[in-house]
Amino acid sequence: MNRLFKVALVLGVITCFALCARSVRSAANPGPSVTQDKASPNGKVMREYKGVKLGMKREQVKVALGNPTNSSENSEDYSLTGDDTMTVHYENGEVKAIQLAFLDPKNAPAWKDVVGDAEVNQMENGAKHARKVVSGENFWVSIYQSKDGTTTRITISR
Repeated sequence: MNRLFKVALVLGVITCFALCARSVRSAANPGPSVTQDKASPNGKVMREYKGVKLGMKREQVKVALGNPTNSSENSEDYSLTGDDTMTVHYENGEVKAIQLAFLDPKNAPAWKDVVGDAEVNQMENGAKHARKVVSGENFWVSIYQSKDGTTTRITISR
């Protein structure tokens, strides 16, 4: 065989193994749903949490999370781990926004898993925040963290 063909064959096999390993690792550690923003190749963003996505019906949310701790016509509150909470806001019976509040820093997802490559801004009070708009899918996601890191808030909204 010619040398160029051998090199191409070896590179193809290595690429195949790398892609298979990545698939196995992703299946073993699903975590929060994070997918690529089609408009920005480096912009991974959070689109859902605990199976709840924008546009879902109220009944679908209850299947995913169970019964809420508090409920009103336009929102439902759910308890997560410890003091962490999730509020789901509805418009016309569908999820319009998801708000997450993490009071235990170890439970909060990593910034890059929430807003991808969005610029992180430091506020005067020492807190920081970032927001990523996914215009092609008509939604945005933001994250805020207090100066001491004890409170992290995430919003996914249309």
